[in-house]
Amino acid sequence: MENWGLSEWLHWQETLNPKEIDLDLHRIGIVASRLDIVPPVNRTFLIAGTNGKGTTLALIEDILIQKGLRVGSYTSPHLVDYNERICINKLPIDDSRLIDSFKLIESVREGILLTYFEYSTLAAFITFNQVDCDAWLIEVGLGGRLDATNIITPSISLITNVALDHQEWLGTSLEEIAKEKAGIISAKIPSIFGDPSLPKNIEQTALEKESDLHVLSRDFFISSNCDSSEWQGKYAVIDSIMIPSHWGPGEYHNLALSLASIEIVDSELLPSSKELNCLLNNFSVSGRFEIIEKKQTWILDVAHNPHAAENLRKRLESLVPYKKITAILSMMQDKEVIGFVKALDDLVAHWIVCEMDTPRSHSVQTLQKKLIDYGISNVTAESGLLEAFSNVKNHTKKNDRILITGSFEIVGPAKKWLNSE
Repeated sequence: MENWGLSEWLHWQETLNPKEIDLDLHRIGIVASRLDIVPPVNRTFLIAGTNGKGTTLALIEDILIQKGLRVGSYTSPHLVDYNERICINKLPIDDSRLIDSFKLIESVREGILLTYFEYSTLAAFITFNQVDCDAWLIEVGLGGRLDATNIITPSISLITNVALDHQEWLGTSLEEIAKEKAGIISAKIPSIFGDPSLPKNIEQTALEKESDLHVLSRDFFISSNCDSSEWQGKYAVIDSIMIPSHWGPGEYHNLALSLASIEIVDSELLPSSKELNCLLNNFSVSGRFEIIEKKQTWILDVAHNPHAAENLRKRLESLVPYKKITAILSMMQDKEVIGFVKALDDLVAHWIVCEMDTPRSHSVQTLQKKLIDYGISNVTAESGLLEAFSNVKNHTKKNDRILITGSFEIVGPAKKWLNSE
């Protein structure tokens, strides 16, 4: 163990707890209490929600870095390299710092079974403490109430939205899921919801916790005309915002939420119109409507539920000139495949389905059958991801659009493959 490299540590962590997902704060809480984990009192953002967590975090991250802060960000899952999960000012930490964090955790763990995710969460918190980050941006992994990230008390709790996903863990109704996500709301700490449709359980939890809850289109606003957009917070206004042309409604909401959360924490950190437009002009998030121009135009998007697919559709419709798309799709067994496909089908000329390198993936036969049973005839099955990518590349024309979507576990390998081409 003393001389292990990162891959050996990660493999071992995957085998330590027999449960891949073990939602329980007791075990990680005991280990965390033995470590010197002290988040910044005024600049710790805890971000939950069904969709848009990564984009919301990235917007806050860019704004705070622009203001000169040292920002630690923790996201999951990773696309290509594990180190992507823990970044300082957008730069992934190196293997040696990760390994040092793992060794420190191991020195105090005393036989407590931690999951792979709990290890990474503690490693992130240790790292941010050690490099003295001015702000912590923490993305919740699953749900909220019992997620490992919820061992800290934030300066503000953000919930982007609530939609159906991870029902096996979080509940089968929107209100049940909302209750789990509302679990990140802390007593007498402000909270913020980034969608106009406020679930009762989020409102109720905020009341019970005496948390000052801010809601999009009730307490803060974003509006647009033909030329530009305007954001209104509690006191501040930012006008003449030049929204990227390929954004959907989700990204509008994420921006409004990001700015409102910064105003609540420290309004001095809000950007001017000029600063925000400079940031938005160069803004991108890996794997979120990521466009890679090769012979063809490849579009990578980690959307994996119907709510995210609807937003992806809006973004695809923004592309000019209009073209039908070749879509390479794979999804996990717990995902709503037909609801996802239904949102995109009339934009797609040809579906290619394939199986990801994880036991949680739908088999290619199951995916093909689901699409055919739904009424889609233009579907082809490929045995593996690389075969799908390569065959689509060889059988499409110059400037054709190719969408790769359905999971982080297909977008990550696609990004790696495209980088090597």
